[in-house]
Amino acid sequence: MIRLAVLFVVSFAPIASLAGEVLTPADAQAFETRGDWRGAEQAWRELIRQSPGDYRYWTSLGIVLAHQEQYRDAIAAYRKALTIEPNAAPAELNLGLAYFKMGNFGSAIPVFRRVAKAEPDNRQARLLLGMSLYGASKFREAAAYLEASAEQDPANMQLRQVLAQSYLSGGEYEKAKAEFEQMLKRDPNSPEVHMLLGEAYDGLNQAKEAIAEYQAATSQGYLPNAHFGLGYLLWKEHRFDEAAVDFRKELASDPSHAQSLAYLGDVVLKHGQTKAAEGMLLQAIAHQKDIRIAHLDLGVIYSDQKRYQEAVSQLKQAIALDPERADAHYRLARVYRESGDPAQAAQLEIVKQLHEKTNEDLIVKISGPRNK
Repeated sequence: MIRLAVLFVVSFAPIASLAGEVLTPADAQAFETRGDWRGAEQAWRELIRQSPGDYRYWTSLGIVLAHQEQYRDAIAAYRKALTIEPNAAPAELNLGLAYFKMGNFGSAIPVFRRVAKAEPDNRQARLLLGMSLYGASKFREAAAYLEASAEQDPANMQLRQVLAQSYLSGGEYEKAKAEFEQMLKRDPNSPEVHMLLGEAYDGLNQAKEAIAEYQAATSQGYLPNAHFGLGYLLWKEHRFDEAAVDFRKELASDPSHAQSLAYLGDVVLKHGQTKAAEGMLLQAIAHQKDIRIAHLDLGVIYSDQKRYQEAVSQLKQAIALDPERADAHYRLARVYRESGDPAQAAQLEIVKQLHEKTNEDLIVKISGPRNK
């Protein structure tokens, strides 16, 4: 993640202590210059004791606390500063930064929104807002802010990569593809960029190009998830035996790779090797419980073996992971029918509704939205 820092210069006048001693902000700043953040904290606290209504002192205290990674205390100091002076931009921006560094993007976003609105030319606030939105998985909105930041800092490759990943995660595949292609012009042999470009092609339903990019990624040596990604693309094209080769390669480097275990188990099941498949599928969900295909395939295996209670359990878990897919509902209806459970009819009605929705979506996709 891009490392960000905030630098503020605040002008102070000397202050006389009640004991007749002279204490100035320069004393606290001298501690900061030496990197003595604890000493700086004590100095700012003394200045606050002498003049508790100066919001600048509270802001400076927050900054030295943040340098000590005492973010909660820093937040309290910034909030005190804003109570005294609601328009204190340094305190507001640093408040958002403290939330950001804590990974509390939900709290950082509204703070940075306020700063960006009040100061439209504040590049740092807009960049931090974009990064916070990215951290909160609001990828499309993040991209809008990161685009502007990237235009202002075109040499910042880290930023351009985050922008490209925002496009990718936000489903803006054409924009992601363009960014990754530019990255490959600078570094044609980057396996990471080849893999990300492959994801963009996959999002565009360009399977041939996606597979080629993943093959380029895997040709550079081991990269985590690259062989699984290639195997998955081949699996989607029903090239199951080729897919199995890549799943096994991923597992050779990472024996606990749950997705590879699950999809390899699916391929093995397609070849009729039920016992071996069951073992792989159970291993997969032991490592990662939310793998839909593993639960679906186990439901099929147990159904065929007339282990109906176990089949129902697995199929219900598959449905919970993606209620919009008809296959698990249909399989569950079959289990209910074979076991004499009257719940069969409800599942078949769900299957019917899902098929009707799929057909409706296809009509809209081909002909455009209907008039209502």
